[in-house]
Amino acid sequence: MSRIRLAARRVAQSLIVAFSLAIGAQAQALSPHVDEAQGWPDVETVQTLLRADAAAALADCRTPGICQPGAAPADQAASSGPKQDDIRVAAIFGSTRRLTVDVVVNGALLRYRAGHGAPIAGAVSANGYQLLAVVGACVHLRRNEHDHMACVPVGRALP
Repeated sequence: MSRIRLAARRVAQSLIVAFSLAIGAQAQALSPHVDEAQGWPDVETVQTLLRADAAAALADCRTPGICQPGAAPADQAASSGPKQDDIRVAAIFGSTRRLTVDVVVNGALLRYRAGHGAPIAGAVSANGYQLLAVVGACVHLRRNEHDHMACVPVGRALP
């Protein structure tokens, strides 16, 4: 029996050595492909998209100090009609009796209180907007006999 056990051990050792050599040979065969792999091919695409996005943002830039001096926005150069004010509702808060509204007009923050026509804070001008009403998430303003309506953006209307 000892011969049979000895022969079985030799066969098992031979199989283990052969299996180890086969795995090593397979790993060496795969390694040149790994070494030949190149860097990310999408890097240039991402950089190109970022440059295009930045150029588009600067083309429509209205922020003083960030925009290039003398550069006019693309839509402003295309249209020669009268410029409309950019009116955005930043916030509506308070109780129904003392409702307060923050409105951004051409980048200037104005604060209105329901029941008062003129702004209570901000860059107040004689020819500025007057608050007519606050209805839901919308604000009705008047300037020079023209009524304007602006609403809180849909995504920000939730408390």
